[in-house]
Amino acid sequence: MIKFNDRRKKFFANPMHRQTFMLVLMAALVPATIVTICLYYLIFGITSAEVGFPEAIAYNIIPAAERVTTILLLTAPLALLIILIFAYKITHRIVGPFDRIVYELDAHIKDRRKGHIKIRKSDKFHALVEKINHLLDKIKLPVD
Repeated sequence: MIKFNDRRKKFFANPMHRQTFMLVLMAALVPATIVTICLYYLIFGITSAEVGFPEAIAYNIIPAAERVTTILLLTAPLALLIILIFAYKITHRIVGPFDRIVYELDAHIKDRRKGHIKIRKSDKFHALVEKINHLLDKIKLPVD
């Protein structure tokens, strides 16, 4: 089993992080792919509807297709990289605190840890951590 501190240094050490990342990634990539396909259809559908001669269609569509393809080939990798970075950061801010809360609660249950659970300011679940810390304060047994 990977120690908690070592897990933060590895990409996707937690299966939940991998699943959440894929969900966020697909939520970004599927609409982007649909928009790209619709863009091609729109450009070529309108061009072929406006021009009645097959030679003119080929003369107009092929250069347009080459320009659109060139632009997509140049911008798609950059857009994909940006989407991947944002998806990773978003999922890390969700799954990281979740793992931290579970780890800290296990330590409290085994009496290896005292005090409040702490997470970073940029992490999610601050309201949950505050409630857990309040609960820990309430169930703290008086020292004899």
